[in-house]
Amino acid sequence: MDKHTARGLSMGFLIAGIVLLVFKSVLAPAQTTAEAPELNQEMIEAFLKEHNLLVVSQQEYETMVGGQLQVNVPEEPAEEAKQEEKVEEKQEAKEEKEEVKEEKQEEVKEEEKEEKPVKHKITIASGMVSHDVARMLKEKGLIEDTSKFVSRVESRNAAKYVQIGEHTLTTGMSIDEIIQVITKGRAG
Repeated sequence: MDKHTARGLSMGFLIAGIVLLVFKSVLAPAQTTAEAPELNQEMIEAFLKEHNLLVVSQQEYETMVGGQLQVNVPEEPAEEAKQEEKVEEKQEAKEEKEEVKEEKQEEVKEEEKEEKPVKHKITIASGMVSHDVARMLKEKGLIEDTSKFVSRVESRNAAKYVQIGEHTLTTGMSIDEIIQVITKGRAG
């Protein structure tokens, strides 16, 4: 760095310092003159009430710390009404849940009465293919859709494990359960 560059750099620092001092002296008093809101006792108490805080004196605090005073804050009537409404709403919701539960129990009982499992004996003969078995199962009411049964048998590669003979099946069995019975557990 040569002599002229050093002088220019030092002059720049000097000018920047002077500018900062001028701005600070002009702007700083303007910032400090802005008035902060004055807090009074009422404003403080209102703030504390909004945030569910309690104002206690030094003496009350000392007795509380000593375990001699139990603070009972009286609830405002509006809060009591709100709490009573909440309790009533909870009670109503509970009653509605119980009614719904009872209705569901009655529906389940009716379904159990109507849908008692019925056992069917089916006979799989030699030479029958998956479609033949599916048609027989549908006729007995054991399955609803023959194509679903056939595709499930094929996806499990279970057709080769179907056992010839008599099998006992019950209404309400899933397709996989039926496959397990007619393959005698050999289908994977």
